[in-house]
Amino acid sequence: MADILLREEDLKFASTMVHTLNTILLTSSELFQLRNQLKDLKTPESRNLFCCLYRSWCHNPVTTVSLCFLTQNYKHAYDLIQKFGDLEVTVDFLTEVDKLVQLIECPIFTYLRLQLLDVKSNPYLIKALYGLLMLLPQSSAFQLLSHRLQCVPNPELMQTTDNTKPSTSFKRTAASNIDYTELLQHFEKVQNKHLEARHQRAGRAEQLDRRVVL
Repeated sequence: MADILLREEDLKFASTMVHTLNTILLTSSELFQLRNQLKDLKTPESRNLFCCLYRSWCHNPVTTVSLCFLTQNYKHAYDLIQKFGDLEVTVDFLTEVDKLVQLIECPIFTYLRLQLLDVKSNPYLIKALYGLLMLLPQSSAFQLLSHRLQCVPNPELMQTTDNTKPSTSFKRTAASNIDYTELLQHFEKVQNKHLEARHQRAGRAEQLDRRVVL
């Protein structure tokens, strides 16, 4: 499906389909094993799958971030959120950010919330979540995420006396064969297409309104 959507010319349809497929990926019990493969990206197959999904998921900015959260690519998620400032922020966009915040509180992202305990090892996760917080208007989702971030502990208080013990936190040599710079450029390219398509639709609607008035 991701391969097919990559070639889809109806951008609005592609964005809607990506959102639907992402919801299935994150919530369906039948895809538990697939989520586990994507969560760690330990094998070449899982990394290839991530890249394949990512390219199609770029049709929808918020689902792209949720895919990065699922795969624990927190730095890339933060880089994507920084790009949101250049996008056209619509009501639908903010609604999807709201839904992502709700998903973060679901069991599927338990591991992500636990990683907030290790502040020093996951700075980009915290930055990404604060980025989402800054995007949101002061709504219930804003309050929910704000309260979660208030629970992030002070790193000084979390230090243990035994500093020689190796950390059990998530450590991964970022899959070196994944070109994150190229993926980010692909994201920008796809979003520029969506922006042009929205403006064209708005222009056609405006012309239609004028004809109706005349």
